[in-house]
Amino acid sequence: MRLLGIPCRVVTNYQSAHDTDSNLTIDTYYADYGVKEKESKDSVWNYHVWVEGWMRRPDLAQDRRYDGWQALDPTPQEKSEGIFCCGPAPVSAVLNGDTNLKYDVPFVFTAVNADCISWLVKRDGSMVNIHSDTSRIGQNISTKSVGSTKRMNITDSYKHTEGTKLERIIFQLAFAKLETEKAGGGGTSLSGDKVGNQTTIINNGSPETTTQTADQICGPTPPQLLIRFEEVSKPVNGEDVNLNMILSCTSSVTRELSININAQAMKYTGQPAGNIFTKPMKTKLLPGKDLTIPILIPFLTYNKFMTECESINISAMITDQQKSDHVFLAENRIVLMNPPISITVPGEGRLNKEMTVEVQFMNPVKEILRDCSLTLSGSGLFNSEIITRLPDLLPNNRVRVKFGFVPYRSGERTLLVDFDCASFRDIKKSCRIIIRP
Repeated sequence: MRLLGIPCRVVTNYQSAHDTDSNLTIDTYYADYGVKEKESKDSVWNYHVWVEGWMRRPDLAQDRRYDGWQALDPTPQEKSEGIFCCGPAPVSAVLNGDTNLKYDVPFVFTAVNADCISWLVKRDGSMVNIHSDTSRIGQNISTKSVGSTKRMNITDSYKHTEGTKLERIIFQLAFAKLETEKAGGGGTSLSGDKVGNQTTIINNGSPETTTQTADQICGPTPPQLLIRFEEVSKPVNGEDVNLNMILSCTSSVTRELSININAQAMKYTGQPAGNIFTKPMKTKLLPGKDLTIPILIPFLTYNKFMTECESINISAMITDQQKSDHVFLAENRIVLMNPPISITVPGEGRLNKEMTVEVQFMNPVKEILRDCSLTLSGSGLFNSEIITRLPDLLPNNRVRVKFGFVPYRSGERTLLVDFDCASFRDIKKSCRIIIRP
């Protein structure tokens, strides 16, 4: 688009929804033993990237209401009218919930503002809505600032502030327009009702308490059960993951609980890639007391799953044994920090003059790292990627590699280093290098 003279910028949407059935919700299904019961076609990507182009839209409205930034996706996730494409969807239409328009406005609206519904799948196949999250999707929608590498937050151009009455009104309006557009198609009804108990749901390591009525599950609301997760130590890839799940309750009597804790490796698309462990247990929660349940995931247990995955999802399904229809769900998404890589560059470089860079990496685990390689790349620094195969790396041993290269463009350049081995994938580090003429 820039080649054609159309202003354009790259946009990143964190916690990006991928809705496959056009009902503005992302549905996740859990069995009563805590594990995600089946792979839903809906998903939440840890982030997704598209572009915006600035243009007029007289084809959509003559009053210029839809002029300005238009969302287009060069890597579309679904077919649009039989073709893999997405957009150009006016960002102003997404903001105002105009899902009756063409050019994939409903798909982009869902990507930034869908509701997440968690369903309990019972043994008889019936399903119960146990949690609704209206604010998880569309976090920190960002682009690069003009003239600098700073992040510019443009979330408010796509949706109104989460938690406000206006945001909910626009969501319901968008759903109503979409249902009308379907011309009588049987879509899922969104009444705004929330089912479940008061539960502390953990998303990306930060607690978020959501109050929900329990009428459809268990009649009168039971005493509240609060659930939170706390890290014992920072989760680092190559080390054991250690955290606590803490339960507390306002009840004046002892509660007997059946708990199923499950950990699953998660792809960046939000889909589970494998079950790391399941831990069933029964315990008692005393009135006025916190109950701390330690959760330990050894490196040797999760490692084989994490070479192709981005995070670990820990879920706990808790059932009150005195009243089996009182069911609680809590989740905690853990993103493992990668072991560090260091890059040493001796000051500024000169155009067309050879310079060197040193890369260091230490094996942090108690096993030999095999099939090791380093990949260096950088626009204006290398004509193509430089891939160097490394010898096997013993535990607690360090590899130090020096590279020589000749910069062929001046200005501020970015050097990117990528370490790979059989146990780790895509451990990256970057640094800025000034190249003088």
